[in-house]
Amino acid sequence: MAHFDDFITALKEGAIELAKETFEGFTDKVNADVDLFISKSEEDLKRWTKLLAQGDINEEDFSDLVQAKKAIAEMFALRQAGLSLIKLEKFRKGFINLVVDTAFDVFL
Repeated sequence: MAHFDDFITALKEGAIELAKETFEGFTDKVNADVDLFISKSEEDLKRWTKLLAQGDINEEDFSDLVQAKKAIAEMFALRQAGLSLIKLEKFRKGFINLVVDTAFDVFL
């Protein structure tokens, strides 16, 4: 599962960069929210990335599956920090896209 670990590491690093662009910081809150998303989605992400790497699903199928997990990316810690809903939604959309793009980079 070394590839999956690489995927998670790259995803976390990308989320920090996205947070810097979107919020100018809040990395501790981003880490908490990303960890929560990963813990809630880990089994699905493992299964889907394996299918993607094997060619059993295509990029569009993978993207659709991840997009369906958008509701799990609640960004609770960031909401508690009092950030605007517009910025939170921008980050959440960017994060879901980051999940997809990172998987393509690591597994394809």
